[in-house]
Amino acid sequence: MRRRIAFVFIALAIAGAASTPASRAQSPAEFAQTAAYVASLQNPDGGFGPAPGRPSSLGTTSGAVRILKYVGGSIPDVLNCIQYVRSCRADGGFAPAPGGKADSLTTSIGLLAAGELKIADKELVDAAVAFFHEHAKEDEQVRMAVAGLEAVAGKSADLPRWLDQIRKLGNPDGTFAEGPGQAFAAGTVAATVLRSGEALANRDAAIEAIKAGQRPDGGWSKDGGPSDLSSSYRVMRALFLLKERPDLGRLRAFIARCRKSDGTYSNTPDGEGNLGATYYASIMTSWSRKLDGEPPVVETAGFVPLFNGRDLAGWEGDESVWSARDGMIVGKSGKLDHNVFLATKESYKDFVLSLTFRVIDGKGNSGVQLRSVRVPGTEMSGYQADIGEGYWGSLYDESRRNKTLVQGSPEALAKLNKSDWNHYVVRCFGGRITIYLNGVTSVDYREADDSIAREGLIALQVHAGDPMEVQFKDVVIQRAPSPDAGDGPGFHVRRVQTEQGPRDYTVYVPEGYDRSKPYPAILFLHGAGERGEDGIVPSQVGIGPAIVQRGGVPAIVVFPQARKTWQADSEDAAAALKALDDVTKDYNVDPKRVILTGLSMGGMGTWSIAAAHPEKFAALVPVCGPGKSEDAAKYGSIPIRGFVGDDDFPRLHLGMRAMIEALRAAGTHPGYTEYRGVGHESWDRAYNDPATIDWMLSQKRP
Repeated sequence: MRRRIAFVFIALAIAGAASTPASRAQSPAEFAQTAAYVASLQNPDGGFGPAPGRPSSLGTTSGAVRILKYVGGSIPDVLNCIQYVRSCRADGGFAPAPGGKADSLTTSIGLLAAGELKIADKELVDAAVAFFHEHAKEDEQVRMAVAGLEAVAGKSADLPRWLDQIRKLGNPDGTFAEGPGQAFAAGTVAATVLRSGEALANRDAAIEAIKAGQRPDGGWSKDGGPSDLSSSYRVMRALFLLKERPDLGRLRAFIARCRKSDGTYSNTPDGEGNLGATYYASIMTSWSRKLDGEPPVVETAGFVPLFNGRDLAGWEGDESVWSARDGMIVGKSGKLDHNVFLATKESYKDFVLSLTFRVIDGKGNSGVQLRSVRVPGTEMSGYQADIGEGYWGSLYDESRRNKTLVQGSPEALAKLNKSDWNHYVVRCFGGRITIYLNGVTSVDYREADDSIAREGLIALQVHAGDPMEVQFKDVVIQRAPSPDAGDGPGFHVRRVQTEQGPRDYTVYVPEGYDRSKPYPAILFLHGAGERGEDGIVPSQVGIGPAIVQRGGVPAIVVFPQARKTWQADSEDAAAALKALDDVTKDYNVDPKRVILTGLSMGGMGTWSIAAAHPEKFAALVPVCGPGKSEDAAKYGSIPIRGFVGDDDFPRLHLGMRAMIEALRAAGTHPGYTEYRGVGHESWDRAYNDPATIDWMLSQKRP
């Protein structure tokens, strides 16, 4: 499976991870609350209303689907939502609601919705271009026409005329008239010109005007009145496109003051919450994090926090150097003659660690210890994901071999922000350690020495030397199974004989397994990245870590391993079914309660194997792997739930969508979830939603 790391919040509230408004405008818990509220506004017609029980409109629908992207939610019924947007088409443009009259601003909103929902329709775009030619005349109509066409990659011959019109909001030399409206005008011109793909006449003048307009409260206004989110959004879009930072701490504090108790935001701190302001708040939070060098959101599905945001509970180290401050772990030193480590009290074996870090001014050396132990004195021995000049993104062996094992890759180092925030994801599975820096593979190392420890502490380092400060936040971990050769409860490696020879696989046996009772069985098919022959890795991605996080499931789970493919006519598929038969002989499996699921290549295999053997399975749960639409009738009445991220590779995302549409056309009613803004690794969301496994375990063939 080709990996693309995607980092997004889900509805997991990290207990106690509160921080000051200046450091974060929306916490994970607040994102979750906003996502739940907005999702609840979808009506049976597929559109969204402005409040519970209110009729749908295209404007509120477009705003809602965009909010859900920036707060890590999902549209409850995305296919019905697409139909609603299409139903608002009228006279070549879009109307505010089905059956209404089209207008220019609403047509722009319709294109924004079509772009968000990835409605690929050339006729729709061409008709909108023609509609704008006749109706986009006023400044705001022109600005929004450019935005709408950008969303669907549309082109208009009217663009030169439109840009001439917008540029007249400034001076001929590219500067802007002084006064309370200067920043707003500069933001309008800059954002419109840049969104069209053209260059600004005077970039520096636009930046100066916008930054000068930021108020002491952190926001901007249109014309000298109080700061508000809509005006701030307009100018922040320009700054984001220009990659220029205002005072982001003050901006986030202003956004936080506009938050309401129901999860919405108001345009001003003393106003009432509404979807428009909620969209402005959500996207500005995303922009501010990106401008600071942070991922816009950090995935927490299936992860648990190692840091509570308030104090150093669960850690031990020299608190004259280490402290908790503003939702961060901070290591700050004077001149040191020795390294100082802050270590977890708990040991970890196989895991995925995610954290964000910053070295102030890029000066000093730090690192993240993995599978480490304390040694006499102040040192630690073990692997280190290194941080600092000459060591960024590399894997070092601290106080053991005392050398860099692998240098950070050039591709990852090209994404490095030396004096701003960076993000590490570290995967430690058996003898393999992989480090991702800002979403790019930096290290992929395989330990050849079997005597090297595969378990130990996680720690943070302040290196000996000159004064420095390093900061860490969003420190979360996902435990993975570590299968062994046992046969009691837990994850165990087994071997089955096939026509091609022996095959190793893993089986999960629940705690309290009772041979006298029949148990449901789950056959899990891994992705392309877990291909091989060790029989272990398939359990460490997908449903395996979800079982660990959940504390177990009352089912037998089988993890076969493919060498090439899971297609139904392959040797690998035959071996998977043989492993299932092998488990069924040795454990009390209910043959009417066998569920088939898989991710990516395994999602495709789920469709393929079930189409060839529909009589075997009580339910199917394919994740980010489409099947063949022509097979839709082969599944009969098998219950199906599919999952995918809408930022996944188009062939996977749109392929899953087409498969579900084919099943519905065949008269079945599969469940379907597209996670907004999520890339390929949607399996953490799918399997860590408690409802997913609960649903699997409730299925039974007639």
